[in-house]
Amino acid sequence: MKKWTKLLSLALSLATAAGIPVISNAGVAEAADTAASVTTIAAYGPDHLIKRDGSLWVWGDSRPVPTRIPGLTEVMASFGLAGGGGLAVKQDLSVWQWQTNAKTSAMETVQVPEMTGLTDLAMVQGTYLANNAEGALYQAELQDNGGGPVSFSLVAGIDGVTAARGYSEDNEQGSWTRFLILKQDGTVWTSTDQLRSFQPVQKLCGILQLESNFALAGDGTVWTWPIESIYNPVAGSDVMNPVPVTGLKDIRILHDNGRSTLAIDHNAGLWFRGMTITGSSDGTAFHEQALPLHFSGIWNVTDAYIMERSIIALTSDGKVYTASIGEETINADAVFTLLASNITSIESGGRHVIMQKSDGTLWGWGVNKNAQLGYANYDFSFDQPVPMQKPVSLTLNGETVNLTNGVITRGGQDFVPLRSLFDKLGAIVAYKENHTTIPTSNGGTASKVDKIVTITRAAASKPSLSISINTVSGETTVNDTAVALATPPFIVNGTLYLPLRFISEQLGATVSWLPQQEEIAISMK
Repeated sequence: MKKWTKLLSLALSLATAAGIPVISNAGVAEAADTAASVTTIAAYGPDHLIKRDGSLWVWGDSRPVPTRIPGLTEVMASFGLAGGGGLAVKQDLSVWQWQTNAKTSAMETVQVPEMTGLTDLAMVQGTYLANNAEGALYQAELQDNGGGPVSFSLVAGIDGVTAARGYSEDNEQGSWTRFLILKQDGTVWTSTDQLRSFQPVQKLCGILQLESNFALAGDGTVWTWPIESIYNPVAGSDVMNPVPVTGLKDIRILHDNGRSTLAIDHNAGLWFRGMTITGSSDGTAFHEQALPLHFSGIWNVTDAYIMERSIIALTSDGKVYTASIGEETINADAVFTLLASNITSIESGGRHVIMQKSDGTLWGWGVNKNAQLGYANYDFSFDQPVPMQKPVSLTLNGETVNLTNGVITRGGQDFVPLRSLFDKLGAIVAYKENHTTIPTSNGGTASKVDKIVTITRAAASKPSLSISINTVSGETTVNDTAVALATPPFIVNGTLYLPLRFISEQLGATVSWLPQQEEIAISMK
């Protein structure tokens, strides 16, 4: 950071010495930093957040930073769908699906009329299982084309449902999906004929949570049963014949990723059971530790997850620690390394986590190749927590401006996608590539490509204005006069981002920062 600051200072000094005016947009983002302690976030998950104003924001895949879903207000819960999109529950308990239009990249919403009050959603072998506060169970099939609204239907023959899970089983005769249904009375039911009939699991009662082939009971015991496969034949009497997990008792939190299990007991101790991992690619090997292991080097644990080859654990004093499971064995005295402090909660996304600090800000850690951390880039992963970009709203004359990708802040300036705002300010935006041939040092030639954005004022009644920005070199002119931008435009995942304040003010708009709402308010007469 210090090196970057020195380079920026040097660049600005050189521009000033050359007589080129320097255009800065620092006011908006700097104001955002001063209000960090006043969070606007009411709830969050690994790929979404809900602001206190009831708006829903998502990131990941084509969106490198939190982006507001248009048309959704009074949202109180959100659930992701496979392949993009998701379901939102509003305060009136109505359920809405949002998805991205493949042609326009715009986010679109549609109500799911067949369901209200959604409380839980799971994907089991290509089937969505959803239930609501009244205990009704719904199912829907994953769309083959990855698009179009998901159509849910009520599952007959079972009620009082609080959660539904499942996994695939097979033997020499074929394969099937085993669905597991947890009811509000603590009983567990199973189905192997695609939810057409259900049978109770006799030994499971008083169950609070299902995780793969594990069940957490209200008395703190953990129960398990075998998953049948051609590699693990199960005798008929053993099918859904649960037994207590030896060594695990007085458990209050259970997390399982299909290979390994973490458990937290009522004394806030952390336990591990399952697979450690070594090797890579075709040489990956899994090593089973069947007996639960109680870690001696960490205590006061309030939440914990397995991330790739790491354990990540949150303690009651707001610290997050990690330990590796990338060994053939893991011992009780495994070393836990401090990762972050002042953390109030964590949410797991499978390969990444999102953490909220005591000041309300969100931070990400782990795999980021699909922008899972909302950090405005697609670097594969981060071994230290990085701050998520703030969910910045944008309004024009009091009306919300919907963006296909959210506002990105860099170097104290706020940037918006090329075709998102400026046409609404009375500008004509054009983009072209100039190809030229330049000589090389060895006497040959090379092709040079300049990508030029031009923004011109459309209104003939106002003074003419022409802004030209070379997005490769950063060279910028206003009415053919050179200016220097403190931070030049940039491209993220194929989308070009332009400086919001600089261009808006050149077009005659007033730009203000509203810290309590985390909103950039633009006014234009």
